Amino acid sequence: MNERIKELLCQAHDQAVPETWTTLSSEQLERVYEKFAELIVRESIQVVDDMADPEEDSDLFVWVLHNASEKIKQHFGVEE
Repeated sequence: MNERIKELLCQAHDQAVPETWTTLSSEQLERVYEKFAELIVRESIQVVDDMADPEEDSDLFVWVLHNASEKIKQHFGVEE
């Protein structure tokens, strides 16, 4: 998981439900963090992918959006 996402998730967890730190194991927390990050990144990729309309947009614009999706996947280590 990207370190910045992990930092933000820990901060959100601390502020929203600090009492759960005592009831969840570190393995459980890690699984929640991983899934949370993956869902955010996948949804962000979908937003970028949905912006392109191959029937109306130029080939260059579609290529740029596709390239942006691929860069996001690579940056966050998300596989399809």
